Amino acid sequence: MIAGQVGERLLLALWVGSLWAIGYIAVPAAFIHFDDSVIAGAYAGRLFTLVNYVGLACGSVLLIRYAVLGQNVIIWWRFYVTLSMLVMVAFLHFYLQAEMSDIKQLDWREDDNASNRFDFLHHFSTGVYMVISVLGLALVATQITPTERK
Repeated sequence: MIAGQVGERLLLALWVGSLWAIGYIAVPAAFIHFDDSVIAGAYAGRLFTLVNYVGLACGSVLLIRYAVLGQNVIIWWRFYVTLSMLVMVAFLHFYLQAEMSDIKQLDWREDDNASNRFDFLHHFSTGVYMVISVLGLALVATQITPTERK
């Protein structure tokens, strides 16, 4: 029982910690320290891809864990929050970031339509990322005690 609780906490710490460290520390620092915004953007894209892989892996394991334990409201609350986060990560990775990457392959800074589309996708993905981060923080901040697992 304790090992499962520790495993859950470690997975959440890895996933949510990487979300916050990359999204709110490493990527902004990259744009401050790199002289070229294209290089900083490419670096940021790679970091976000890694965070997405961490999220897909950790979220999947946590979902399975919650489904196995799911006998009370607290476990199911965590299940649905984790499921929501996982769906948003998949949407970010497989749709939004893929679309932005496709636009970057074009001469998008010279094309107003492509530039506007990229800006919209970037702002939308920023909002989705923020929601994922806050939901993850809610999971980390709440703890399931052994009596609540029963």
